[in-house]
Amino acid sequence: MAISGKGGTGHCLCGAVQYRYEGEPSSVGICQCSRCQRQSGSSFLIGVIFPKEAVTIEGALSTYEAKIDGENRLWRHFCAKCGSAVSITLDRYPDIRSMMGGTLDNKDIVNPTFSIWCSEGQSWLNGKLPKEIACFPDYPEGTFG
Repeated sequence: MAISGKGGTGHCLCGAVQYRYEGEPSSVGICQCSRCQRQSGSSFLIGVIFPKEAVTIEGALSTYEAKIDGENRLWRHFCAKCGSAVSITLDRYPDIRSMMGGTLDNKDIVNPTFSIWCSEGQSWLNGKLPKEIACFPDYPEGTFG
């Protein structure tokens, strides 16, 4: 995938889903909530946030929809072939798309500045994040959104 100007590309494990983004991410953060731990199969998920219109995705995505607070919906988009998590979209923030940090081709821009839901994090991780990463016990406004 070719890009024009600042931006980059990414893809799932098998390459069936590829994407490009224009510009720089508006934020990069970690989520340690139990749902993101289950989706990522790891201790946390890294979200790289872009304006929704800045990301173009090609390939078949499957979607899992959940209500995160009984009201707002969250959609987890993943490759229909290999199952790799690719992105998240939310009712709460309809103008953004969170791309999964491990899917970006340029890992140099994956530099988290905050971590949310640290209260649900795995115990081995408590106090071990670099001090430059602000750790929040829940999901404060203005982090991912």
